[in-house]
Amino acid sequence: MADDIYARIRVLIAEGAYIGGDAIPESELATRLGVSRTPIREAMRRLQAEGIIQREAYRRAVLVEVDPNEVIHIFTARAALEPIATGMAVARADAAFIDGLRDLHDRMDHAIHLPDPDRRAYRECNAQFHRLIWRQGGNAIFADLVNLVARKPVVSPTFNSWTREELIRGNRQHNDVVSAIAAQDKDWAEAAMAAHLFSSRATYRRISGEKGLYEGETGTVERRNSKNGPHEQ
Repeated sequence: MADDIYARIRVLIAEGAYIGGDAIPESELATRLGVSRTPIREAMRRLQAEGIIQREAYRRAVLVEVDPNEVIHIFTARAALEPIATGMAVARADAAFIDGLRDLHDRMDHAIHLPDPDRRAYRECNAQFHRLIWRQGGNAIFADLVNLVARKPVVSPTFNSWTREELIRGNRQHNDVVSAIAAQDKDWAEAAMAAHLFSSRATYRRISGEKGLYEGETGTVERRNSKNGPHEQ
């Protein structure tokens, strides 16, 4: 039971249900997962030991904020691995798989175009979109390898600073991936996934640079003039 609850909480974090700095009340998790608070407490102790959560005032559990520099390195690793997983998925793509990707794309599109974009819904669907592709490839070992890189809670607080235009661009890239898979074009699908991840990495760099959080290749903090608005990648 405890291992299962631990795994389910990790999935919630990986899918963006919580981001760095968010409080994670045990009562909320118990209600969400339909269990008592006892296995929740045991799972939370394990997450704390791993450095994923920390205890603050009044013993409140908070998801640790991820260093934006680490997020950027993770995106670099994902951009090397996920195109391969996408190519594997092309060979095994069927109508149900493609329909599932299109449904997630449409749900993200809806979240983006609300008067106030629903970033939590977007990031949860985004995580499901990528995981669906990894699993479709049929190579469990490689899927586990990609998941090992991506499962760290990489949704840092900078995600809340993505502009609507950047969210639209990201989801348009999702559509490119789906179109390439539907066309059974392995090279296009791999290139589309790589472009999407590099674009996302560039967005993190922009936001983190403006916040004075990102150290560039020279080791100095990169800052951009926010008065000029978001940079297009």
